[in-house]
Amino acid sequence: MSDPYFPKDDELGMIGACLTGSIDTCSDALADIRSEWITQDNLRLTFDAIRGLVQDNKQPTLQELGKEWKKAYGQLPMPFDQWNQAMEACPSPANLPYYIKGITEAAHRRQLRDAGDRLIRESAVLTLQPDQIVSNAEAGLTIDVSKETLQTSKQVAGNFIDQMQDRFNRKGTLSGIATGFHWFDHKTDGLQLREMALIAARPSIGKTAIAIAIAHKAAIQDRVPTLFVSLEMSREAIFRRMVSTIGSISMQNLKSGDLTDGDMRSMTAASAQIANSPLWFLDGPSSHSISSITAHVRRAVRKHQVRLVIVDYIQKVKAADRSEKRTYEVAEVSGKLKDIAVQTGVAMLALAQLNRESEKEKGRQPKLSDLADSGQLERDSDLVALLNRDRTEANGEASIIIAKQRDGECGTVKLHYDGQYCRFSDPSPSF
Repeated sequence: MSDPYFPKDDELGMIGACLTGSIDTCSDALADIRSEWITQDNLRLTFDAIRGLVQDNKQPTLQELGKEWKKAYGQLPMPFDQWNQAMEACPSPANLPYYIKGITEAAHRRQLRDAGDRLIRESAVLTLQPDQIVSNAEAGLTIDVSKETLQTSKQVAGNFIDQMQDRFNRKGTLSGIATGFHWFDHKTDGLQLREMALIAARPSIGKTAIAIAIAHKAAIQDRVPTLFVSLEMSREAIFRRMVSTIGSISMQNLKSGDLTDGDMRSMTAASAQIANSPLWFLDGPSSHSISSITAHVRRAVRKHQVRLVIVDYIQKVKAADRSEKRTYEVAEVSGKLKDIAVQTGVAMLALAQLNRESEKEKGRQPKLSDLADSGQLERDSDLVALLNRDRTEANGEASIIIAKQRDGECGTVKLHYDGQYCRFSDPSPSF
């Protein structure tokens, strides 16, 4: 019976296929197998030597392999016996897909075993929090089966035509998740799955308000499963803000309880809309660390099929490891939020704080360099939007500046802000 963790025969067969096949055979193996997946030391070194030959466009014969081995490893003895065994183990290079499958599955089984061993070990470490242990285990269970393969221009053209056909079939509907702001969606095509969007502003400009407006459109109107992670406000406070926005009830009246009969009816109706929507909340200590947040995101995607995650706000998230510089911690958080978006397929919307530079010059619009704490935020984000308005005005014009967009144009979109309900909206035609 073959060992499920150490596929020695498959490793021999794969090397044999490379030695008896063509450069194309070797290229297929190099594209699908990683060196670290090969458990036998001499065969792993041989595999890397074959990589060197292929990069030089040389056929990996025994003679050429011997030269490459000397160049790469000096006086290390050549494993001639294993090379001969490898060629005997492979009756035909056509068997390569079979060997690749065996090596890949064994590597994944070892990954699963190691994740289980780590979970058992760390469960006894009192200095580790349970959420950190769970996050480490779940990260270890994320099996990467992606393949870096070259594609011909004909293949890329086919993919492009398929994508354009899909866009044509949508008849102008968005490819991403709608935010509810018409011209913003027109410029961005919505919040894209597997990407991270960033909306940044100074304090009291309306980061949370615009996040609530987007959650309202996505979860309540369009029924998109959404997770709202709040590190500034409690779930109840976010819910109250939503009720004010949806029910057009003054925030001041909701906080004081000075409600009319009409307000009570509007509050009940708005509460019912939110309660019946696919919207989940995460707040408090459980949402402070990036490890906890990524663990909750994985769980929400798996259990509730969440497609949009909103994090309010990124500089409040604690990094897994304390660093001497705050910029390093923010960079770690930013990178992990982007990674979890790619891994789980969600659209990630992170809010962020701008530094004070934009307020030193009166009337200056915010810009990318105003992002607080880390330039990594700009690099990780696929879309960066900067929210701006006059905070001294309870009502009036606001703008959202698209300062970065990987796959589209930048520009400014006008909005209207109604402070009574903490609500952003598209400006009316007469505004």
